[in-house]
Amino acid sequence: MARPINVGLSPNAQADDVALAEQLLLEPDNWIEGPNTADLELEFEKVAEVKSAIAFRSGRSALYASLMALTLERGDEVLMQAFTCVAVPNAAIWAGGKPVYVDIGNDLNMSPADLVKKLTPKSRVLIIQHTFGLPADIDSLMAIARERKLAVIEDCAHSLGAKYGGKPVGTFGDISIFSFGRDKVISSVFGGMAATGNPEIATTLLGIRNESARAKELWVKKQLKHPILMNKFILPNYSEFGKIFLEAIKRLGLISKAVYPSERHGERAEDVLGKMPNALALLALNQLKKLKKFNEHRRKIAAIYDKTFAALELPIELPRSPTKSESIYLRYAIQTDKAGEIIKRGRKNNILLDDWYNPAIAPPGVLNSKVFYDPKTCPNAERISKLVVNLPTNINTSEQDAEKVVELIKSAYGN
Repeated sequence: MARPINVGLSPNAQADDVALAEQLLLEPDNWIEGPNTADLELEFEKVAEVKSAIAFRSGRSALYASLMALTLERGDEVLMQAFTCVAVPNAAIWAGGKPVYVDIGNDLNMSPADLVKKLTPKSRVLIIQHTFGLPADIDSLMAIARERKLAVIEDCAHSLGAKYGGKPVGTFGDISIFSFGRDKVISSVFGGMAATGNPEIATTLLGIRNESARAKELWVKKQLKHPILMNKFILPNYSEFGKIFLEAIKRLGLISKAVYPSERHGERAEDVLGKMPNALALLALNQLKKLKKFNEHRRKIAAIYDKTFAALELPIELPRSPTKSESIYLRYAIQTDKAGEIIKRGRKNNILLDDWYNPAIAPPGVLNSKVFYDPKTCPNAERISKLVVNLPTNINTSEQDAEKVVELIKSAYGN
């Protein structure tokens, strides 16, 4: 069978990205140090319209360093939304803070009303997440933050290129973080960026980054192999032996897992901090050049879903975002009480959909007690986490693929 229609299996890699990884694999002298990391930072500052950008080993590394730069004291509360990845509360815990979870609205982003309820005298930092590339209600959230004198970090891991009120997300808070993970807006398998307009914070972030351990060559080699193995061997043969092969190489440690097992327990992963290696920065640079094309494609596929689902009048809820926003739809997230059935039907038809974020602090296996999460405090996030299905919008999803996804969902309703 053909390669699967998929949401998260290295979705952004194209032939030129794979060729570049193959080339870099043969140049070990360029894996760790070189000019590409600085070049990526300069180019990113232009594209994201930020003053200072500092490249880190991952998005969670950038977030951890950002919280460190704010010098949290014991007991300081870091407010964040439920319906997120465990990497977010972990970064707060590692930096010495305590995560406090705010419920979400039906737009999948933080509820300003619930934020007000969760504030205490110990509230210190607010993390505003733009889920799936749908900008949050920046006006309301920033007004609350400024009134209560909270430092603001924008979590733009899903939203590079999205805008709110004509301004790029990532330009409203004190610091913003971006991810270049394997299923993000642009991908270098691992990698991330912290950005700020504050010169003192920029200097602190740079110091934290430069004092961290260098990436190991074996680790970089694993990341370079990832797009090659996925796109030449696993995805073209996924329904035959590709899935088994993927599980085997994960178990053998030939490619890295997106989330380390220890992180599910709130523990710090080994060498989580550090500078983005030169080779991975070049992969990210290659993708950054294609950002406009990638996001235009995402919007085009999202428009197909919008139009088709509106005409069908199925009992599903479609993505929403504030009227002032320009979303990029990293994933097109519908809400339906047939979520599990749709995902199961998809697997049988070589359509690999996903259910970010189920559970509300993902991935499965997270120990809520270790990350200070009580599900009863965020009922809407808990409800939506059971209903969400992510549909693909990435550059390798054709219009015909989107139509097949729609047909799959129609079949779950007997249409």
